[in-house]
Amino acid sequence: MKNTACWGIFSILFVGLTAPGFSQEIKDPMEYSAYTAVYQQQDPAKKAAMAEKFLMDYPKTTALQQTYMILLLSYARIPDWMKALETADKQEQMAPALGAEEKKQVLLVGMAASEQTKNVPKLKEYAEKVLAVDPKNVGALVSLSAVLASTPLPTDEGAKAKQLDQTLSIAQRALAEPKPQGATDAQWTQVTMQLHDTSAMVLLNQKKYSEASAEAQAALKIDAKDGYAYYLQGLAMKPSVAEAINNYNAAVKKLNDTPATDQIARDESKAAADGLEKIATTKTDELIALFAKSVATGWPGAANARNELKIFKGTPEELEKLIADKKAELGSK
Repeated sequence: MKNTACWGIFSILFVGLTAPGFSQEIKDPMEYSAYTAVYQQQDPAKKAAMAEKFLMDYPKTTALQQTYMILLLSYARIPDWMKALETADKQEQMAPALGAEEKKQVLLVGMAASEQTKNVPKLKEYAEKVLAVDPKNVGALVSLSAVLASTPLPTDEGAKAKQLDQTLSIAQRALAEPKPQGATDAQWTQVTMQLHDTSAMVLLNQKKYSEASAEAQAALKIDAKDGYAYYLQGLAMKPSVAEAINNYNAAVKKLNDTPATDQIARDESKAAADGLEKIATTKTDELIALFAKSVATGWPGAANARNELKIFKGTPEELEKLIADKKAELGSK
């Protein structure tokens, strides 16, 4: 499957994350003073260091849950993503009594930290955990879609079908959600295009060619220079082109097999073959144009589209001119 570029694009938008409340239950004056200093510190790096020291000095504090959240969110705001991920991973050990809302915040930070540290297994783990408690979380849907789309397909057919179904389901669920708070229009446009590309890729693997083509076209409506979408649309069109060519070849064979003495039948066969030749030629030209546009965009996988242009019957110079023409048509550099 395709490597995607928008992993966790919204997972670092900490919209809705709230700072832990001040603990009023500490009885020891020294402990209370130390906790107050942690709570009031504004610099996230100093706050994290003070929270770590506080937990070492007072491991049985009644402010354990609040201090843990202070520590976690401070690491995220520095940001120190390795420490944030490490702290999120230790939630059950460090603060087992967290409430449901705080646990969700831990999962969101863990997801963001996994994305920022390029830890793909952890990103998948945290995205799935977020969706278990918040099925419409856009950041998790987008992140998980990207991870699944970049994961090689299993060789086992059953496992392959399951992964494709899951990838398509997650991408479609993400597309059904509105732009999340805090995301820019440009970010959401990029992600929406990617989700359509992912859907097209999955549908192509499932041999649902017309649906794959529709998703690729949806991506191209967003960005007419999406080279990957042109490539996917071309791949989705190949079976219909092959069918058109086969129909034409069958018509030619029928014409050749018709006795020369049966002029009426030969005329009918010739007319049918001519019509099918026109269809096959038109479809082939459309397919070539799609792959030429894919190459013209200069997207990272353009070599794959160029390889498909072996069906072009002209000279190498004519092919390069076609690509140049498509580049000018698209306004590509």
